Amino acid sequence: MEKLVHIAKRLYGSSVAWFWVFNALRLASGVLLLPLLVKLLPKPDFGMYYVFLSLAALVPILDFGFSVSIGRAVSYAMGGATELRPEGYVPAGPGAGPNYKLLWELLFAAQTLYRWLALGALAFLAVFGTYMVQIRSAETTMPTVTWIAWAVTMVGAAWELYAGWWNVYLRSMNKVTLSAQLGTLAYAVKLALACVLLLLGCGLLSVPLAGLVSSLLQRELSRRSCIRFLGQPPGPVDPASAKRLLRILWPNTWRLGLQFLSSYLGGHANMLVCQAAFGLAASAEYGLSLQLISMSSSMAMVWTMVKWPLVGQYRTKEDFIGLQRMLRPRLWLQFITYAVLVAGVIIVIPWALSQVGSNKTILPWPWMLLLALNALLEMNFSFWGTLISTENRLPFVFPTIITNICSLAIAVVLATKTQIGLPSLVLAPLLAGCAFNYWYWTIEGPKNIRTSFSEFMFGQRKKTSATGAGRKD
Repeated sequence: MEKLVHIAKRLYGSSVAWFWVFNALRLASGVLLLPLLVKLLPKPDFGMYYVFLSLAALVPILDFGFSVSIGRAVSYAMGGATELRPEGYVPAGPGAGPNYKLLWELLFAAQTLYRWLALGALAFLAVFGTYMVQIRSAETTMPTVTWIAWAVTMVGAAWELYAGWWNVYLRSMNKVTLSAQLGTLAYAVKLALACVLLLLGCGLLSVPLAGLVSSLLQRELSRRSCIRFLGQPPGPVDPASAKRLLRILWPNTWRLGLQFLSSYLGGHANMLVCQAAFGLAASAEYGLSLQLISMSSSMAMVWTMVKWPLVGQYRTKEDFIGLQRMLRPRLWLQFITYAVLVAGVIIVIPWALSQVGSNKTILPWPWMLLLALNALLEMNFSFWGTLISTENRLPFVFPTIITNICSLAIAVVLATKTQIGLPSLVLAPLLAGCAFNYWYWTIEGPKNIRTSFSEFMFGQRKKTSATGAGRKD
């Protein structure tokens, strides 16, 4: 009995376990919420649901990369950094503890910034998003409900941008487990409430309403946790320090912002191309396929995601051997988990859809394999790009922007000028990514921690210095 209690305590304190619970809930949304959406929403409404998702996905782009830059700065401050630089970093001295003064200044800067970003997001969605919704709103079964649902989606997305940074800040302080626990609780509320509202007949309103309630809950719990761990401010925070810190973060932030925007063009914008070129029925098929592969990718990436705040601290202390030992087994687990999940999606989902008597489908299996391959290559690129970014430099930004613009252009050409149909949206990102990003950064990324890809994946074959000079390029 004591052994079981010990195991339970270890699991409760494990960030990986909690992120798996979170992703189990995401899987449950595929098992519970998604079937309800498939069964209860008419096909045009189901297609509009994915249009809402694609438009809401614009909101993190309007963050313009600040959450990533602030999170990286927080990890430096937790590692004892005494100052921040626009590019590169200042290594901390041996045994340095958290710099609470800098942490409080970053908190105040983030709080001020996100008020304005949320208002900007709401204005943008009110103009661009409303235009995109009206293109096909008349095809839905109840256009009035569609417009009410879109209004709730706009407010919820803007609020999530304003509120979500608290949980990011908490995780960046290496409170990964607590961050995952709060995120899991909020997602559980969202899932349960969305299912109940669907069963009550709320239709397209169900998921946006549930998301708004979930964001309110997570923001409040994360805010309280951040304040509790930071304690009392070491002194009054000068408002001018917020502007100073934001100016320091800006050089890499705007680059990230452009990358996020281009990533939308290379991914979610395909849904808008699909809606315009093939209609809402095709949007439902493509959107469901993309969502299932994305869920598999997100669940697999948990293995490395939980360690990024700690990577920033290792980076500050320039412990490259420790980084390699920590990340190698997790990247293997990430790839293996993804392969298992994708196999399950391709084999089980078509059978499950036929069993529930739905008229919804996913793409044929050869195209699903290519969709899964693209997500795998994107996941690998994301890992090495994120690792490079912990050095506070972003050499991959402009290649990524070019790649994603090319991906959108290829998708438009194939969708409108050929007879390929929906698979156009599968081929476009794969072709664009393979031209450069999917292979180049796999070579360059390992050099960032004084190794090569083969040595990193299969074990060290040469002696590597545990320390090195911080780079500023």
